[in-house]
Amino acid sequence: MSVLPLAFYAFSPRVGDLDLYFRTARSFLEGATPNQDFRFEYPPYALLWFVPAAWLGGTLPAFITLFGLQLTLFDAFIKWLLLSEGVKRWGRSPRAWAPLAVYSVASWLQSIHYLKRYDLIPAAFTLAALVALSRRRDVLAGLALAVGVVTKLYPVVLVPLALAVCWRRGSARRLVLGLGLGVLPLVPLSAFWPWWGFASFHVGRGLQVESLGASLLWAAHLMGWVPDVAWVHATAAYELHGAAAEWVKDATRWIWVVGSLGSAAVGLWAVRHRAPERVEDLARLALGPLIAFIILNPVLSPQYLVWLTGAAGLALLSGSRWPSVAVFVAAAMSRGIFAGSTYDTGIGPVHAALLLLRNGLLLAAGFALVREAWRSGGHPADSRAGGRAAPSGQAWGTRDC
Repeated sequence: MSVLPLAFYAFSPRVGDLDLYFRTARSFLEGATPNQDFRFEYPPYALLWFVPAAWLGGTLPAFITLFGLQLTLFDAFIKWLLLSEGVKRWGRSPRAWAPLAVYSVASWLQSIHYLKRYDLIPAAFTLAALVALSRRRDVLAGLALAVGVVTKLYPVVLVPLALAVCWRRGSARRLVLGLGLGVLPLVPLSAFWPWWGFASFHVGRGLQVESLGASLLWAAHLMGWVPDVAWVHATAAYELHGAAAEWVKDATRWIWVVGSLGSAAVGLWAVRHRAPERVEDLARLALGPLIAFIILNPVLSPQYLVWLTGAAGLALLSGSRWPSVAVFVAAAMSRGIFAGSTYDTGIGPVHAALLLLRNGLLLAAGFALVREAWRSGGHPADSRAGGRAAPSGQAWGTRDC
């Protein structure tokens, strides 16, 4: 039932980025080569998800309907995974429904981009990879993770974590097999499609207005501290331009790289000392580098929060709830940044404060999860158990409350 309200929005005539998806897919079907005959700013598998609806539909309205159906199916798949894992963990307890319930509300509040952007597809594969990893279906986990990476790239930050988990189990070869199967189609694609060209587009992007660095800079601009800042509609998004924006962009890129690598390294440290067994343990470890990758990024589009909400739902199954709640609240707040704002020319103080709060929640949640992973890796024995090793299934020393 939670899928039905979104289905109506998925089939609405609102276009958004769907026009871009349709035009690129039609160009491909007509024989044009991406990144050679036309610019394609996404990893290669993204186009393969656009082609079926463009081929069957033929027109933009038909494409919107068919692609909306495709996304609705992915939405249903995510919600089925969340409910099945909740029931598996908690049976008939009301807590079993918590991941599905909270995710359903968040997806509805994000509907303006949730079912009008393709980010839902890699999010579904990432969630499937975490569930498969928790069930020791490592080939399937590697396959799902690889497809997610070649669809949207960001799941690449979870590959080291998955390798570490499987290495400790002695099944790393099975994960690598799945990863290899997932990227194998890139070999024949490379013969006629320079698919790697998408990376050059993203290297040249500026400081997107919703990123952490941009939100702080724009707040300083509104207070009169940094006058030389312009809110500009660039090629792919709204960006901040000016000398200060260039400095912040360059600094943010270094912080992004160091922060993403550092949070991933903490996850490896935690796995080395204490293997996660339950799906919520894996989800909490995954959220650390995922949030770091998003919140420290010089580009932060609102649909990026779709990448987090599935894992945040699973993390509600045990342990501290507030980091997951912070992620869901931040996702819900993203819509408010647009509602009633002057987003086209530069948001005012109220919406700027909302943006700062949204980014602050994500930063705090990410820090808390990375800190939790660090502490779990540094305490091989459960300190609340009087120094004894934690029992199986409670390796992370978290309370089931």
